[in-house]
Formats: sequence, C-alpha cells, structure tokens
Amino acid sequence: MLGGIALVVLLLKVFLVSSARVTTDAELSTEAGNSLSSDGELHTKTKSSNCDLSRYPQLEGRFENLVYAGKGANGCVVLANDKDNGNVEVAVKLSKKAGKLASWHSECEQSRSLHEKACTAGHEQLLLAERYLPICLEVGGTDDAPFMVMHAAGGKGIGAMRSKLRGEYRVSVFSQMVGALTAMHGIGLSHNDLHDGNVVILSKPGPLVAFIDFGEVETLKNANYGGGYKQDENLLARQAAKLADCPSEAQFPFNSEKTHDHHKQHTRKKALMTCLQDKWGKDEDEASFSDFLQALGAVVDEAYKHEHEHGKKHNHNYVTTTCVKTLYHTAFVQKHQPPLWSLFPARLCAESGSGGQAPDHWLPPAEDTDKRLDDCETACNSCPDKTPMYVCRDGKKQGECKRKPWKNNDKRCASVCTCRE
Repeated sequence: MLGGIALVVLLLKVFLVSSARVTTDAELSTEAGNSLSSDGELHTKTKSSNCDLSRYPQLEGRFENLVYAGKGANGCVVLANDKDNGNVEVAVKLSKKAGKLASWHSECEQSRSLHEKACTAGHEQLLLAERYLPICLEVGGTDDAPFMVMHAAGGKGIGAMRSKLRGEYRVSVFSQMVGALTAMHGIGLSHNDLHDGNVVILSKPGPLVAFIDFGEVETLKNANYGGGYKQDENLLARQAAKLADCPSEAQFPFNSEKTHDHHKQHTRKKALMTCLQDKWGKDEDEASFSDFLQALGAVVDEAYKHEHEHGKKHNHNYVTTTCVKTLYHTAFVQKHQPPLWSLFPARLCAESGSGGQAPDHWLPPAEDTDKRLDDCETACNSCPDKTPMYVCRDGKKQGECKRKPWKNNDKRCASVCTCRE
C-alpha cells in the first residue's frame, strides 16, 4: 500500500495530521502574514527559531521567492521555487520536533513510487503523472532537524469550486479528471479516496485539476470495489452529472448503495447519457461525441460489474487495467484536455519535464466563451441551477454568474442576462 502523504491539506493543520496542504494565494496573504528574507531567515513575526532555513545549511541558496505559509504544533511550511527541480514551486516542510526523519523517508519513497512507475510505463504515462500527481521530492536533514520538499499544489477541492466553473471550464475540468485517473490506472494503481477534497482545482495558472492524498493507494487488483466515492471509476459519472447540471435521475450517489438495483442503475446511466448529449454534445462532431458516450458508458458498466462482483465476494486479481484509458483517448476528451504541461516534475528519469512549463495564466480558448454567450439562454445554462441568477454577457466579468443583479453602471459588465428570476 502506498502510504500516508497528503500533499494538499490545510497548511495550518500541517503537523496536527500527517499531511500538508498548500493554500491558495489569497489564503496565504491572510493566513500567513509572514515572509522569508532572501537569505532564508524568517521574519520575527513567526516567533519560532525552528521555522527558518538557517537550521539547514545544506539548503542554502537552493530556493527563491520564499514565503512563509503556515505552522502547526510540530513544524511549519515554506513555499518557494526550487532551483534543484527546474524552479518548480514547492512546499518545504520543516519539523520543530526531532524523531521524524525515518517516517518522513518512508512517506516520501511511497509517494515517489507513483512517478517511478510512470517512468517505466512510457512517455504518455510520465506526462500524465507530472501533470496531475503532485508528490514528495526529497527528505533530508538530520533526525534533530529533518526537512521534506514536496510539490506545491495550491487550490481548492472540486466540491468548493464546482459552482464557480462555467461552460467550457466544466467540460475541461471533466476531461482533466479522466486524464488524472488515467495517470493512476495506467500504471496499475487505484486512488481509493476520490472525495471532493482530493480532486483539486489549482489556483494557478488556471482551472487545472490535480489529485492529492495518496494514503489509500493500492494496485488495481486490490482496489476498493465497494461502490461510492471509494471506487475510482465512479468519480467520472458522478462528476459529469454534476458538472453538466443533469437532473436528479442522472445523478450518481456519493456513498455506496446498500442494495444493487440493476434496473435503477441502467436507468440512471441512460439518463446521464441523454443529459450529456443535450448539454455537451450540441456543438461537437456527432461521431466523436458518440464515441465519447460509448466509452464513458463502458466505464460505468465496468464499475457496476466490479461492484457486483465485490458484493458476491469475488476477488479482482484479474484487474490490471480499466476502461478509463480508452475513455481518455477519445477525441472529445483529448480536445478539451489542456496540454500536458509538467506541473509536477520529479526528475526521476531522463524524460522528466518533457511536458514543458505551463504559462503564467491559462484559460479555455476565448473564442469558445464568446460563442457561448451569444444568447441569454446559452449563457444562463452555464450558471448554477438556483433562483434568481444573473450572468454577465459582455465585459471584463463575462461569464460570471451572481445571485444579485449587476448594477447598470458597473463598468466590468456591459450586458447582463437574467436567469430563472
């Protein structure tokens, strides 16, 4: 089992639990209120001599743009750009207590194995791992003063972000979830804990997805097939229904169901396919979208099959791959997935970093947004299903939905649609 390093949980709880989270820029500015000088010395506001890098002479000169991010009972976290790893943004975990070095080494090696397996699985799997899976990069220091360097993956879970996503953003986020799950299943591993907090929308450079918290990872043959969010493949149907604002009969349950009603499952799947055809298929190539629906349906059927076998106490030793990879290679998913930038390079093999750096800012193509907002009916479809709702059609805030009307003199929005008033 791949053990308990959670790379993105609340920073201020970093040492109260065995995990670390890098918060968003907005959270950092309000939570931390502290910074590091260029020589690595923490300003006196932290009131802790253990929370500066002067205790680690071996790290001198390695990091740039250091920012204090938070502390807990056992230590603190510093954000920085790591010159030893292509200047990627990292979180440096510093312990205020001795005795952590051995356990941190174990956690780090278990986490790094995700990328090590991707290195041996081929170019595409490495690109997927370095795009979607932030891991531990290094553990060092002494038992008295250990440190851990991890990929920084600042953002919020899909549960908190879903209502803020609109139009093409939603289709893109779904396609990225398929990519992230392929990053795991393509190397024969299952995440087993894909609740709304472990599917993260990064705060920068744009609405990009990452998976976090690999503490329950298993091989596919030993994966959780008991249904609900603990069963990996269920993520895709559940999130597709939510992102497309499908009706209740097309929504998939978060938790596993006590009874397996095959008729109900078939009806739910059919309702999802109908909804996606209506919401996402109108402007797509007919044949390509049909292939996408067929591949997604196969993922749903396979998940039901595995869950049914689990209920019958059958083992899953035969499971070495899933239908997720076939879904990933459909034209629809490839079209809407952003480039596979190396957001989380680990330098574990020669091809590491071959995806290139992401731009400072990324959004889905502007021309798609303009097309969506040509009429109010289309614009309103991108808003949450609440009453009332207002959406900006034109201006700096184009595509943004609000519960209160836009003011007539608001220069950020030149034209407004009223939805479901």
